[in-house]
This record gives sequence, structure tokens and C-alpha cells, in this order.
Amino acid sequence: MRQKTLVITAVCIVLLCTACSSEIDREKFAKVKNSAQAVEISIAAGVSYQTFGELLQKLSAEIANLKETVKSEEEKELLRDFSDLLTMYLDGFLLWKYKIEFASYRFVPKKRIYVGQDVEPIVVKYRFSTESHIFGPTQQIWRSISEDSIQIIWSNAHSQLEKINTLLKG
Repeated sequence: MRQKTLVITAVCIVLLCTACSSEIDREKFAKVKNSAQAVEISIAAGVSYQTFGELLQKLSAEIANLKETVKSEEEKELLRDFSDLLTMYLDGFLLWKYKIEFASYRFVPKKRIYVGQDVEPIVVKYRFSTESHIFGPTQQIWRSISEDSIQIIWSNAHSQLEKINTLLKG
């Protein structure tokens, strides 16, 4: 009887320890975490548009590689958090692209980003305020957002990365 009680107690302890342990394999997420931190550091360092794009491609590949390996709900949630982070970086990257591409057009005021159809969902998503303009030759109305919108997205991405880092420390 005593041996049976010891076995049941041991099984309960093992089950309790298993239930309390984190279900996130931190080693599995090491590469994607490093890629995300490289993107974050590149923003602060002021890397080129091209280099930033390459870092985003690497982050995207790391996220894709993880999709088949995540098992627990916690890992799936963490992967979604990384995917959300990538989306934020891609949103900022698209605004950066528009800033560069339309800088040479004289009709776009300095420190403004043309709102094309690709940018419109980002404007709605982040609730950026817009300015309306009239293109003189055609009297066509168009809109722009502040180039500071990019920094707002980077700030949101920074907060998302902090959340991820907290989960990984957990």
C-alpha cells in the first residue's frame, strides 16, 4: 500500500511539473528571435533600404521555417506574434518605398508620403491622418501622410518585439 502511494505521489509530481513548465521551446525560436533583433538594430543604425529588405527576407524565411515545427498553443501564439511583427516591419518598408519613389516628384511635398492604393490599407490600419492635395495639371485630388508615419510603425514594432522577448524569457 505504501509503495502504491509513493508511485501515485511520484506520478502526480511529474504531471504537476510538466503542467507548470513552459511549453515554448526557446531554442527553436532562437534564429527567428535573432533575425527580428537584427531588423530592430538595423532601424536604429540607419541601414539602407536594400539592406533592410534583405533582413526582412531573412526574418520571413525564419518564420516560414518554424510553421511546421510549432506544437503547443503557446508556440503557435508566439509564432503569430512574430508574424505580426514581420507585418509591421513590412508596413514600414512599404511606406519607406513610397517615400523614396515619390521623393523625386515635385508635386509631393517634402516630409510627406504619397498615399497610393498599396498604402491605403496601412493608413486605415494605423489610423494615420492624411492631407488632401490637388495635382495642378489634372485637378486630380490625392492624399499624403507624414513621413513620421514610418517611425510610428517602427515604434509599434519595437513594442511588439519587447512583448516577444518577455514571452521568451517567461
